[in-house]
Amino acid sequence: MHITDVSGRKFHAVFTLIFIYILTAVPGSKADAFTFRKQHEPKELEIFRKSYPYTVFTAEYDEELADWKIHISAADKDDDSPESILYWSSGRMLPESELKNSESFKPLLYYYPEETPDPAHFTEAEIDRIRKLSSDDSRRNGAAEPPFFFDVIYDCASRGAAERHLAGAVFLGRKVSVHEKVKAPLEAVSAKIRVLAEKDGNIKTFADSISRLDGYYWRAVRDTDSRSFHSIGLAIDILPKGWGNKVIYWDWQKQNDPENWMMTPLSSRWIPPQAVISAFESEGFIWGGKWEVWDNMHFEYHPELIMYNSY
Repeated sequence: MHITDVSGRKFHAVFTLIFIYILTAVPGSKADAFTFRKQHEPKELEIFRKSYPYTVFTAEYDEELADWKIHISAADKDDDSPESILYWSSGRMLPESELKNSESFKPLLYYYPEETPDPAHFTEAEIDRIRKLSSDDSRRNGAAEPPFFFDVIYDCASRGAAERHLAGAVFLGRKVSVHEKVKAPLEAVSAKIRVLAEKDGNIKTFADSISRLDGYYWRAVRDTDSRSFHSIGLAIDILPKGWGNKVIYWDWQKQNDPENWMMTPLSSRWIPPQAVISAFESEGFIWGGKWEVWDNMHFEYHPELIMYNSY
């Protein structure tokens, strides 16, 4: 057998024979490629269970579609409320009708860095990749954020549904409209920042410098077809007084420097105090300043991402 020939049918045939041999030769195994998957639900599902304790996730293997079928139901609703069914689809959580389009969506769990990426350390390859990622074509035609999981968790598939669940949260003395399930964690962040501000002048300056808070707003992500998390009430934008002295949003900088906006030094960007960022993260929020296509005014409630990246 010449398994070094990887260019044609010979390799495929040899690989198939080896695969069948492994399945049948190991003591106690079965000649069934799906046996292991059928017995072991995706381990990442436990992250969603812990991140959304008010929701019940039940998994069963769908042999016909060769994927895990996830039954999702809100624990705080009546027992007769209908369950929603999504397929795991490599972590995308898609309805059966969208499985054929799975490559058009991003996985729900992704890398969220512990430290803010510093352009001073970017390689040429990384700069080129970010430049392509932020191109008009990539943003219009690239993989989209799958909305289906959040539609179920927050009951927000339509504007009317989303607005039925809005609540007024108070953040550092200012009222902002968010989803009712985000009100408590956001106000917990506010309380932590107030305590920190009593001992740290920089944090007090941050709190006093806020000129505007933007929460719920039904819209798409700029230059894409993906619905913004502002449309669910999971995101808030913090706009400080005098932010114009520094750069706060990647696209505004791109208009001035189309090719090298991503190389804007961290010292030239408006950045909240690290203790403020940590307070948000401790309550399940991620900060847009850690994205490669950065949005430094933006915080977004994703406890599953905080937990996923802590492992």
